[in-house]
Amino acid sequence: MEYDYRKIFSLENKVAVVTGGTSGLGFAMAKCFAAAGARVVITGTREQEGLDRAADEVGNDCIGIRYDISDDSLHEEIVEDIVARYKKIDIIVSNAGIHSKKDVENISRKDFEEMLSVHVVGPLGLIRAAVPHMKSQKKGSIIMISSMSAYLALTKVVAYGAAKSAVLGMIKCLSGDLCPYGIRINAIAPGFIDTPMFHKAVDSDPERQKKILSHTPMGVYGQPEDIAWAALYLASDASKFVTGVSIPVDGGCSIGF
Repeated sequence: MEYDYRKIFSLENKVAVVTGGTSGLGFAMAKCFAAAGARVVITGTREQEGLDRAADEVGNDCIGIRYDISDDSLHEEIVEDIVARYKKIDIIVSNAGIHSKKDVENISRKDFEEMLSVHVVGPLGLIRAAVPHMKSQKKGSIIMISSMSAYLALTKVVAYGAAKSAVLGMIKCLSGDLCPYGIRINAIAPGFIDTPMFHKAVDSDPERQKKILSHTPMGVYGQPEDIAWAALYLASDASKFVTGVSIPVDGGCSIGF
């Protein structure tokens, strides 16, 4: 089969939904997708004015929709809203996230359940609502965001690490369920990326920052666009034979040192 390699990474005529798309990794992925031609919907929990500003920066007629992924009552509603606007959903990026850094004896059941709700249970609800539409079009790409905490023994993040490890189990099992319908599901496991969430976690802990860089063979933090390029690959037809895998984008952190 002949391919136009100039267009293999194009997202022209695609509709992409990026949760947590107003800042950090989500914003970078949304901008990348829009630049590749996609109509992008970003979601977040901030006020509509903030969502609109972020959508304007993304460009290509991006829109922002208020959506709390931990609210089970909203999944069907947001999917139906997007399908009503654009007639389909081609790409979902489950990026919305929260972080918590606590010693294990200080982690409450509520802390743990909240982490699972945002990173695992909520994304499954969104996927469950979108899958019938993707099945009807016999194609779709779902991308979940995991973490180095699913690979490495990071300290003080057991709730976050458990949730991000569950993401890896989800993509493996869901890939088997969905690939007969032309739907691919994969994950990206970011290393230590220069985002507001990352700085919130480490800026008050110089020793942790030093340890991170000493354990990253490339010796620098990643940039949000590093994750965006990987997401573009997984969203596009360039990865049409890829499903059920997690791609570390981590400056070599996960390979050992």
